[in-house]
Amino acid sequence: MGELVRLFDWRTNPLGPPESWPQSLRSALSICLSSSFPTAIYWGPDLRLLYNDAWSVIPAERHPWALGRPAKEVWSDIWHVVGPQFENVVATGEGFSAYDEMLPMMRGGSLQETYWNYSISPIRGEDGEVAGIFNQGNETTQIVLARRTAQQEIARLSLMFEQAPGATAILRGPGHVFEIANPAYLQLVGRKDILGKSVDQAVPEVASQGFIDLLDTVYQSGVPYAGRAIPVILERNGIREQRHLDFVYQPITDGAGERYGIFVQATDVTDTIQAVAALRESEQRYQAIVNSIDQMIWSTLPDGYHDYYNDRWYEYTGMPKGSTDGEAWNGMFHPDDQERAWKLWRHSLATGAPYHIEYRLRHRSGEYRWVIGRAQCIRNEAGEIIRWYGTCTDVHDLKMAEEARQLLMEELNHRVKNLFQLFSAMVSMTGRSTKSTAEMGTALQERLQALSRAHDLVRIGRADSMPAHSVLLLDLAEQILAPHLSGAQHGKVSLTGPEILLGEKSTSAMALILHELATNAIKYGALGHADGKVIIGWEIAGDLLILTWSERNSSAVLAKPTSTGFGSRLIKSAVEGQLGGKVDIVWERSGVQLRLELSRTRLCG
Repeated sequence: MGELVRLFDWRTNPLGPPESWPQSLRSALSICLSSSFPTAIYWGPDLRLLYNDAWSVIPAERHPWALGRPAKEVWSDIWHVVGPQFENVVATGEGFSAYDEMLPMMRGGSLQETYWNYSISPIRGEDGEVAGIFNQGNETTQIVLARRTAQQEIARLSLMFEQAPGATAILRGPGHVFEIANPAYLQLVGRKDILGKSVDQAVPEVASQGFIDLLDTVYQSGVPYAGRAIPVILERNGIREQRHLDFVYQPITDGAGERYGIFVQATDVTDTIQAVAALRESEQRYQAIVNSIDQMIWSTLPDGYHDYYNDRWYEYTGMPKGSTDGEAWNGMFHPDDQERAWKLWRHSLATGAPYHIEYRLRHRSGEYRWVIGRAQCIRNEAGEIIRWYGTCTDVHDLKMAEEARQLLMEELNHRVKNLFQLFSAMVSMTGRSTKSTAEMGTALQERLQALSRAHDLVRIGRADSMPAHSVLLLDLAEQILAPHLSGAQHGKVSLTGPEILLGEKSTSAMALILHELATNAIKYGALGHADGKVIIGWEIAGDLLILTWSERNSSAVLAKPTSTGFGSRLIKSAVEGQLGGKVDIVWERSGVQLRLELSRTRLCG
């Protein structure tokens, strides 16, 4: 796309030749073309389009025709959706983000339903007014459609299970305790209160007919049993009668392949056996549902006493069986989530409302991982709650990915804003330290080139932005600070410390930290004042590297910030997350004082 932009005949385009473009447009376009994320720029009154390679696949057959054309012309098929969004950003100067937005887009000659995650951010020109739009996004059509299909299938299968004409039950464990029984099964045995009871307790008349022994055999052997037109004596409504049943005992396992219980399907064929084929088809569906379960499942008494967890729970948490019964389950949650989870659970117990919550659950590794907890009560005919059934689903990776994506978006916005502010500060500083326009132009060009080299070390989202080899901490610091210091300015920074060779993975993190500190020092701190100085030093203490950043300024009093900005959070994330260290920040009247304690093993590895 960089080549296409250079070869494009801009003389006939309202944007004019690139050499006449404002610096704000050229800076934004440089960021756009260097990004590996799909990025586009809309510029001018009619929002003419510029974009990078990653974005070029989005307009499909409209590429490369779309280059330099008005947004309304390029996106005529979806302009009724995105047009007002673009116009609002231009009018208000406030950014906009959309998630899974449906855009009816023309592709291959036909209108297709597509879904997108995208953001629209204002780009301000030299006069401070909104001159263009910075747009990033990616398509989520396949994810949205797959999620919709899965939800529809789950709803369909659940409805079939409940409404199926065949009598169906699930017996748990070697004691053959009724865990689930659909209405047809309750009608077959003539009882309604069998859940939580063993077969010999719930239907005592079958114990002497050999069915308990048969269940024992199926459970122990793992071999299913199918009976056809078997005579069974049942006592229903006080009357003992013989019925003929087709039934299946199907052993089931949990997600880890451990024995769980027996799936029972029965059909009263005393009056008819014509439904046999349909019941076999239904059996296959039910077996597929039961054998696909790979979640943590738990159950409680009506008062909320936890008396059952499946093996998946114990495998996940690493807890001994029975150790989380009763109210001990709450101790498995992150301390910050316990009160919230317990309060919501008490509300569900009191009202019968479904339980639905996200919390952090302690994994067997000791890590707290995010899960979704759900529970539904079962009531008897009188409306009384007789049982609670719940599940826990690990969503940690999805949640962490979303948090990482959000941090990336915030960091990108932060970087773009910093570039414009930093460029303004450079122009001001260069003007004060040079005597002529030509000298100022040369000095400013040198600083911008140094800034470009330093910015390569802290690019967002690309693995190849890492250095190809290890670098010295001193060399890295000099390269990061070079854009901010030229000529007489070099005396404003002091660098002292032993020779430390940074590993490839830690170099980018350290570059990000130094770049953020230097940027803040130019905008708000000591480097923005004529007599300001920054003293950077490091020393080795055992396996630790102690690095200090100290700002000194006598001509002005620097006020402590009233809130923690994104830059501070970015530094904290890099130090604690990537380098495994800790950071202390102290604000003094002369400027910020920062101390980093970093593991040499992590830095040099």
